[in-house]
Amino acid sequence: MSRTADDDTRTAERRFAALAQATGQTVWRLAADGARPLEDSPSFRALTGVSREQWQGHGVLAGIHPDDRERVEAAVRAAVAAGAGWEVEARLPRPDGQHAWTLLRATPVTDARGERLEWVGVAADIHKRKDVEAFREMMLGILGHDLRNPLNAMMVSAQLALLRAREEPVRTPLERVLASGERMGRLIEQLLDLTQVRLGHGIAVNPVAADLREIVEQAIEELPNGKARVRFDAVGDLRGTWDFDRLLQVVTILLGNAVDHGTPGAAITVRAVGDAPDAVELTVHNHGPAVPESVRDSVFEPLRRIDPTRRHGARALGLGLFVTRQLVLAHGGTIAFESSDAGGNLMHVHLPRRVPA
Repeated sequence: MSRTADDDTRTAERRFAALAQATGQTVWRLAADGARPLEDSPSFRALTGVSREQWQGHGVLAGIHPDDRERVEAAVRAAVAAGAGWEVEARLPRPDGQHAWTLLRATPVTDARGERLEWVGVAADIHKRKDVEAFREMMLGILGHDLRNPLNAMMVSAQLALLRAREEPVRTPLERVLASGERMGRLIEQLLDLTQVRLGHGIAVNPVAADLREIVEQAIEELPNGKARVRFDAVGDLRGTWDFDRLLQVVTILLGNAVDHGTPGAAITVRAVGDAPDAVELTVHNHGPAVPESVRDSVFEPLRRIDPTRRHGARALGLGLFVTRQLVLAHGGTIAFESSDAGGNLMHVHLPRRVPA
């Protein structure tokens, strides 16, 4: 390396150190292998309370919580092998001896030929944010659980009253009560599903022999409105081993979204194809305005709504598509969303015929 290049490198390093100090960020540098520290990181040691020797020996993994170590090591190994940046959340120690949630993020530094020279990373304390998330999820779980009993009592009472009612002016409001109760029940189930996923338990499925054709037909039959707009095409062998009720939930949510967000009166097309030996495909298409690009990438995130100006019962909280994706993932499948002014909106589910063990 020439003297000028060497001086430029030292200047860049001093600039990096000064920038880190001025912004108060916890920063660090690792060798190209992604493991060995290139230099001391006083800011990392101040955040975590690890010693200089621990830092030099273990780098950003120094003192990491045992339950997080394997997951973080696997993520770092995969990123190093791919030469891509990585980001993980893990519990790291603090000077008081407790572990707190920390966001670790790193990006590779390459030379002019694209060869990796080192890794530069930052660490941020996110424990307060995680506490808020945990509290919110706990409250959602409690809310969902505690709503079940009064809702069940209301539904049973309304059903008994409907059986005895003969006059239409009495039956109509009772039927509305039952319909509203069913929507509330779906909302409660989605709240509980959200809680299970957020707590890391996932959504349990109970696979049995099932036929996707029957699932779709039942979902269409149970649609509270818009049933006449739905066209269903079934091709090939649509049998598999799935959780019937959970897939019925998936199709019901997708149909409900298509009805709510499609052009009023326009056809909704559901197509199920079972030509492949190991998987089936399900698409739900509706005509309507395109979803803005800024929203498309987040339609499967919880508490997000495609159109915030609309409110539609259980879908008003924006949990439906989040739960749908989690249910599809629990079956080993994938779900994708496409939207354009010309083509409308399309949900595409790829579903293995058997749930992975």
